[in-house]
Parts: sequence; structure tokens; C-alpha cells
Amino acid sequence: MEETTDRINRALAGEEARAERFANYARLVVLVILTVVLLLNVGSLSVEATLMNASALFIGYVYGFVVFFRIRRRGYHPLMKYHTSCLDILLVFLLLFLYTRIEIPAVALKNYVFYVVFPLIALTVFRYDRKLTLTAGGLAFVLYLVLILYLFVSDRVKFTSGGYEEELFSTGVTYVGQLTKVLILGGYVLLLSFLAQYSRRVLVKLVREESNLRHQKELTEWELNVASEVQSTLLPRTFPQIEGLDCFATVQQGRYVGGDYCDFLKLDDHRILMVTADVSGKGVPAALIMAEVRASIQLLASTSIDLEALTQRLNTLLHESTTRKDYVTFFVAVIDVAHKTLCYVNAGHPPPMICAGGTIRSLSQRTIALGLNSSLPQLSAIDLEFSPGSIIVAYTDGLLEQSNPEGDQFGEERLRRFIQTHGSFDARSFVEELLAELREFGKGRQFGDDVGIAAAAFSRNTLSHN
Repeated sequence: MEETTDRINRALAGEEARAERFANYARLVVLVILTVVLLLNVGSLSVEATLMNASALFIGYVYGFVVFFRIRRRGYHPLMKYHTSCLDILLVFLLLFLYTRIEIPAVALKNYVFYVVFPLIALTVFRYDRKLTLTAGGLAFVLYLVLILYLFVSDRVKFTSGGYEEELFSTGVTYVGQLTKVLILGGYVLLLSFLAQYSRRVLVKLVREESNLRHQKELTEWELNVASEVQSTLLPRTFPQIEGLDCFATVQQGRYVGGDYCDFLKLDDHRILMVTADVSGKGVPAALIMAEVRASIQLLASTSIDLEALTQRLNTLLHESTTRKDYVTFFVAVIDVAHKTLCYVNAGHPPPMICAGGTIRSLSQRTIALGLNSSLPQLSAIDLEFSPGSIIVAYTDGLLEQSNPEGDQFGEERLRRFIQTHGSFDARSFVEELLAELREFGKGRQFGDDVGIAAAAFSRNTLSHN
């Protein structure tokens, strides 16, 4: 609450400072306009009237530039708005009172200079302060009444009971004409005071909403950072050691916490379980589902279950515990270095690739993603030869969808070419080089989605286990 109040006060102070600078520029512009008007009419005015006008303009210029340099050098002070607004009004009425001393005193009640008070009062609205508007407007209202009373009491002007025609088209001054001007000025001040108060409420509401949104954003970012840290602890840091098989996997987080998962689990001395999964959606919900998938896989893998049964049980768990919009693409494989084979199931996952002797083979999907249906159609495990010198690369769709500034995606064809030219690398070097290639393609852009990569390289120097 205190933080919101501080932001509101800072916003109001900032708007006041901008409004004061704007008002001073407007003041100087009005003075220039009045100077031009004076020069155009200098021939038709008396010397006394010209001197009064020139003196008032000179005072206005001096006052305007003093305010300009005061703000520029020492900054804005909240009391300045009262000083400048009231001085503007006083300067106008000083000139009007001076007009009462020329040949036709009635000019003080009919001169166009009076109408300058209307934009001057209007400028106070931009300070979002009803009290300021009432103060400046009230001062103008009172001074005009004093001007009328002074001319009436001093008998310098004869007030008549004539109508608007006499007020407008003669030198005469009528009660109805002056009463109309007083009522218009009073109503104008009240209207602007309402607008000032309304504008302040709108500004306060906008700042409060912006503050709440910022607070919610900061809270969301904090929660995502916590979720990201928790998620990172769930990803593997070490990998099982099997003679002849080099394994490495990583998940590089994008803008949001996601549900990418890559892992290797040791089944026995010559077999390893390779897993890559990608939860639909982003954020904390996807990360929570990923944690559930990870825990389930590790539990099921410890039971010596076959790949088809493991996949079906995982599907049943997700189908019963998530909504239909939540699903998981899933690839799982058992690599047997003793028999030089690989057995895999692909459930809606981007096809991993095996490179052997420069030849690329895709391990295409055979069934749908997990969690969409209670059963998995065409679910079957596929056995392949996995000979020494081969490397298998599994990945999530964030790799293929990484784009460059021109909007082109990395795509499967670029990945194939990379695997063909780097297929002889060890697993860690391969993954690190692929990530470097991906970042270079994106020209330093942050990954739009999580990128998960798992690689297993079968060394040519593997001893026979027969």
C-alpha cells in the first residue's frame, strides 16, 4: 500500500512539473501573441495606453523567463503552481486596473485582455489539483468583482439597465452585461474545478492499476524464477557410465518455465534408458507435469517393465490426472551396447535421428502423444541395430522452431546437415556445438522455447560383450 501511494505521489509530482513547464511555454507564447497585437494596434492607441500595455508585457516577459530559469536550474517545487497561476491572474488584472486611468475607463470592462484569464485558469487543470483551480479561478472572480465595484463606487463608469445591444455595441456598461460575464466566469471556474478533480481521480486510478499490474508482474516473475530454479534441480547433472557409450543431455530454458525433459537412466551394466519428453504449454503448470513425468519414469524404469507397458502406464497416469489440453510428447529408448541394438517408442515426439556412417535415419512416431486418450493406438516398440560409431540425437521442438531475425526457423534440414558433419563427436561436445550453432543461427536471440537435447554416442572401440 505504501509503495502504491508513493508511486501515485511521484506520478502526480511528475505531471505537475511537466504541466508547469508547459504552462510557462504557453505563457511566453501568449506574451508573443499579445506583443504582435500591440504592434499592429500601436497607431490607434494613445501613448498612455501603449505604455501601459508595453509595461505589462515587459513584466510578463521578465516573470516568464525567471520561472523558466528557476525550473531549469533548481527544479520544480509544489508551491510554484500557486505562485505562477496567481501571478498570471494578477498581471492581467493589473493591466485592467491601469486601463481605468485612461480617457474611457469603461474599456477596462470591455477589453479583450480580460479573456486571457480563461486559458490561464484552464492551465491549472493539468496540475490535477482542484484547490489550485478554485484558488486561481476564485482570485480572478473576486478581482473582477472588485474592478466593477471600484468603477461603480468611483463613478468613473455609469452603469445602465440597458440590454446586451448597448453592452456590446456602445461604450455603455450595463448591469445585465456585467452580471452575465460574472456568471460565466464563476460557472467556468466551477466546471474546471470539477474537471481537475475528475482528472486527478483518473490519474490516480491509472497509476494504482499500473502499480498493481507491475506488482503482479514482479510476483509472477519471482514465481517463474523459483519454478525455474526448482525445475533445474530436477534435470540431470551426471549421467550413467556404460563402457563404450557416451551420454549427455541438457535443457536450455527459453523465456518461460517449460516442460522439456531429457534424461538417461542406467538399467544394468550394458543397457541404458534414454528419455526425451515435452509437455504442452508453458509456465509453472507445464513444469509441474514435467516433474510428475520424471518421477513416474524413474519409478517405472526401476521395475524392469518393457517400453510398451511403460508408455501405456505413463499415458494412463497423465490421462487421469490432467485435462485434454495438457499432453506430453514422449520418446523413450533402450540402448543395449552388448547386443548393439536400440529399442524405442515414439509417442508424438519430433523424430530423433541416428547417424551411422554418414547416413541419417529418423525414428518416426508411431502413436499419439500421451494424455490425449485412454489408449494409445498402434503402440509398439521398434528394434534397430545400433552399431559402434553411431550416434543418436533426441530433441524437443524448441530446437527446430528457434528462429533468426528474418523469421526463418532452424528446421529439420539444418539439423540433419549438422548431425552428418558432427556425427563423430563425443556426446557432450556434440550437444555443446549444436547449441552454439543454434545461438549463432538466432544471432544472439533468446530461445523462444525450451530446447532439450540428448545424445548418446557408441564408441567404435567398444569391447565385445558376447
